[in-house]
Amino acid sequence: MLSKWFAGAQLKEMPSLAGTFHEYPHPENWEALVEVLHSRFGTNGEGIPLEMCPCGNRKATLRRFLVARRYVVDDAEKMLRDTIEWRTNVTIGGVKGVELILKSKPRWDFIAANRRIIPATPFHCYTRQGYPVYALRLGKGDSSLATSVHEECHVYSSIIRGEHLVRKILPDAQSRYQNSHVGPDLDDSTSECKESQTLPESPRAVVVEDSIDIFDKQVVIVDLEGISMSALRCLYVFKVINSVASLNYPELSKAIYIVNAPSIFDYLWSAVKPLLASHTQNKIRIYQSCAQQYEALREILIEDDIADYLTPQENSGITRGRPGCVTESEYPGYRPEGVKHMDLWIESMSQDSSKECPFA
Repeated sequence: MLSKWFAGAQLKEMPSLAGTFHEYPHPENWEALVEVLHSRFGTNGEGIPLEMCPCGNRKATLRRFLVARRYVVDDAEKMLRDTIEWRTNVTIGGVKGVELILKSKPRWDFIAANRRIIPATPFHCYTRQGYPVYALRLGKGDSSLATSVHEECHVYSSIIRGEHLVRKILPDAQSRYQNSHVGPDLDDSTSECKESQTLPESPRAVVVEDSIDIFDKQVVIVDLEGISMSALRCLYVFKVINSVASLNYPELSKAIYIVNAPSIFDYLWSAVKPLLASHTQNKIRIYQSCAQQYEALREILIEDDIADYLTPQENSGITRGRPGCVTESEYPGYRPEGVKHMDLWIESMSQDSSKECPFA
């Protein structure tokens, strides 16, 4: 199916990390296409705001937009120009433009509501390969709020999430790689090293200033334990979030692991799948077996980083796995470390005198 995207073009599979992740089949001339698109935004690409580029890398950002539009340069250019215009015109509570939204008083009410609907943490840990992990527990959210909360809430939360990822989480992952001491490659499928001892591999090669091979993607783990048909109420929320993310923050996920998929998942999947691009669908791995999903997670995470709710428990009375990984709809005041750090970042971006986070 992928070959239809490049009729007459020779495809090559980009090197993967020990075959762990699906890789998009870039055309042989992908670097030339990046240069063509780059030239359409000024001599040095200055027409592309650096704020929207992870690690300030414009060419890596252009490659993401090209992938999102199957390497059709004209389509990718239009998508990017639409995104730049959206960043200028999107309005939340009368505040216009992404930059001013970040500088204005944070909408903690929107953030609180979003966390009750979608319990999550924007940063859980790093994979063995160095990618940041975004964890969600959709089955533990309050789906009754999904249709009662205004669309503006979901758009705002998506902006905050996308900007935090681009401006903070991904640059941190890149810095972590660059600051790692040089050493032998690790076998990412068998190493039992602690995170502080794990040397992440480069996405393809040693990163240099003008390289477009950077850590500009995350791994997403979506837990569906406890989800029911009532989750269809959240379909509207997903459409809004997906629209903002896919059009304005494209190709920021390296892989998506759906775990604890229930027997009704086929019905839910049939509603969600048409909203996803084909190459996004190829990144998704779905697990219904606890044993299989645990082994799959062990390929990308050290055991101490696997959440307790995804770790097989023994009768020893000692909880295995990392506890308290995501927010909880029943205890909206609870914030895991990744969420606390996000709230501090939100405060740091705001210039309003009343920006202080109200959460304990």
